Amino acid sequence: MAYTLSTDLAGLYEEFLAAERNRVSEQGYKTLEATTRALMHYLEANELNPLELGIGEAMAYMAELGEATSESGRAYATGTIHNRLKAARKFFGYLVQTERRKTNPFEEVEYPRMEQYLSRNVLTEAQMGRLLGDVGRFDESEDMRSRQRSYRVHVLSEFLYATGLRIDEASRVREKDVDLEQRLVHVKKGKGGLPRTAFLNGYAAQVLERYVRVGRAAVLRRGMDEERLFCACTRELMALLMRELRSRCTALELPVITSHGFRHSLGTHLLRSGCDMRHIQVILGHEALSTTQIYTKVDKEDLKKSLDAFHPRRWNPRSPQGPQGGDDERC
Repeated sequence: MAYTLSTDLAGLYEEFLAAERNRVSEQGYKTLEATTRALMHYLEANELNPLELGIGEAMAYMAELGEATSESGRAYATGTIHNRLKAARKFFGYLVQTERRKTNPFEEVEYPRMEQYLSRNVLTEAQMGRLLGDVGRFDESEDMRSRQRSYRVHVLSEFLYATGLRIDEASRVREKDVDLEQRLVHVKKGKGGLPRTAFLNGYAAQVLERYVRVGRAAVLRRGMDEERLFCACTRELMALLMRELRSRCTALELPVITSHGFRHSLGTHLLRSGCDMRHIQVILGHEALSTTQIYTKVDKEDLKKSLDAFHPRRWNPRSPQGPQGGDDERC
């Protein structure tokens, strides 16, 4: 729903976003813009002055979020509530930094507990091999435009699966940010606006070297962003990749993954291969090891599946006795 902010709130809103513009990623800025505007709307609707707001009003805002519903009538997801509260904490922190307030009331607000879960946006090693192999046959496309599109997706897919970068991070990488000799990718502004370094495996470095040397010029067309390595902004790059992933995963009878599926799959596959947890943390750019540890749930699920598949007392629904294997001995 569109609405107009009062002059005072509009001024604070625009000033705050201008201050945060270069501190967050492109996608992060869009989220911050929307969540802060929702906060401004709440303040205006309840006639609250942000310079005088106290802990009671901050708690009331959290309670409001807990009872709110989306346009579809569903309650806000915990992640949505977290984003709204983070925006509020950041906005009021800005008011403290600019000496408009002495304290930040949202520092006292505890976020609702958010359950960690393992994304289903993951392919097995064999499935990923099939997908990347299929994408790598870009020269089999019928016409030149299709071959160019498939080639870009091929290079991008190998790049994402090697580095574990988010699509927003990958879209902003420039050619000069890539050190092919050292197999490093310098990310100026990752999640949270922080810089970090990503790493290329040997195969992806070779694919990218050929792309930089001859392939990129072959696919570059008028209107594309020449400064970016993959010649497109996040929205355009995501649309290109998702269209191709849907088509190819469906044709190969694989689960359809998103761009983030390369990142989730990389973390999962590294863990299964015995990679050190702290190395995975650095490769994926997680600030906290606890974020990386969610991938350990994969092994637990695998163990349970193996137990069910290979334990001698596995269930046979066609047998009147029920379980298979061995006598039903009592201890």
